[in-house]
Amino acid sequence: MEDFLLHTSDLSVGYKSGNTQKSVAGPLNLTMKAGELICLLGPNGAGKSTLIRTLAGLQPALNGIVKIDTENVAKLKPSQLAKKLSLVLTDSVKAGNLDVFSLVSLGRYPYSGWLGGLSKEDKKIVKWAIESAHVEMFVNRKVSQLSDGECQKVMLARALAQDTPVIILDEPTAHLDLPSRIELMRLLHQLAKETSKGILISTHELDLALQVADQIWLLKKDGSVAVGSPEELVLNGIFESAFDKAGVLFDKSTGTFNIHQNTGKSVFLEGNGAAAFWTKRALLRHGYSLTDSASALLSAEVRDTQEGTTWLIKSGDTIEKRDTMEDFLLLLRSR
Repeated sequence: MEDFLLHTSDLSVGYKSGNTQKSVAGPLNLTMKAGELICLLGPNGAGKSTLIRTLAGLQPALNGIVKIDTENVAKLKPSQLAKKLSLVLTDSVKAGNLDVFSLVSLGRYPYSGWLGGLSKEDKKIVKWAIESAHVEMFVNRKVSQLSDGECQKVMLARALAQDTPVIILDEPTAHLDLPSRIELMRLLHQLAKETSKGILISTHELDLALQVADQIWLLKKDGSVAVGSPEELVLNGIFESAFDKAGVLFDKSTGTFNIHQNTGKSVFLEGNGAAAFWTKRALLRHGYSLTDSASALLSAEVRDTQEGTTWLIKSGDTIEKRDTMEDFLLLLRSR
């Protein structure tokens, strides 16, 4: 148990109303180790935010225990918990007229007290947090002047300045554009490794989570949770089944979802490399399914050479060649 930064034992989360209670998820037995980036995934309504709030001590557990550094979260005073766990929520930042440095410095509140005076050590930690979150280029700007992506990085810097062993972020990429989402997820992955902190992210970024997470906590609609590396959950089919919906299929070979309608036509595709990968994507977009059977009515091959890429379509004893993806798809549709 001492090896875990965070540990839950038979944890059930949900809501109480009078003498009745509604369980959303549980019982859950979860662990987080130092240096781990964990992504909490699950369909809407599975209880991700409820679990986050319970782990962070914002609402009581229905049953079971949450421990951080072997201490029961429910028994910690707010000032004690603030030295164990820092939380970044999706709410927009209301910082008044504060500049970035002042907001990040608020992370030292559990140590500096009401007067807020920063010691030499406090200032050193704030400087480290600003540099680690890569916000030094706008440290003197007002928070109200920042973009959503910049604000999220500032709030991460504040959490780092709090210097807790566990950091929890609820939907940190919710309002960001694609480059900012990628940058933030990559930064969180690096920070977990460099600082040996445990970082937990609740996110809908399934594709990015598969790339950066050390562990995935996959919360299902029935309130249970599947835990494992991204690779394990993909290969054993758990990831696919959790997000199973009509017309949406998860492709284990690429780690992506196929959202296109199937026309009922199958193609056996040969080839390797980038050209073959994107040919496969194009075929799926046009409604073809891919088969492993070389005896399929339609067979295609992608050849990538120094002279360029060519596509071959084989039908019976006939082989036709095309030099562009567009011409290849036109010929395929005529079959």
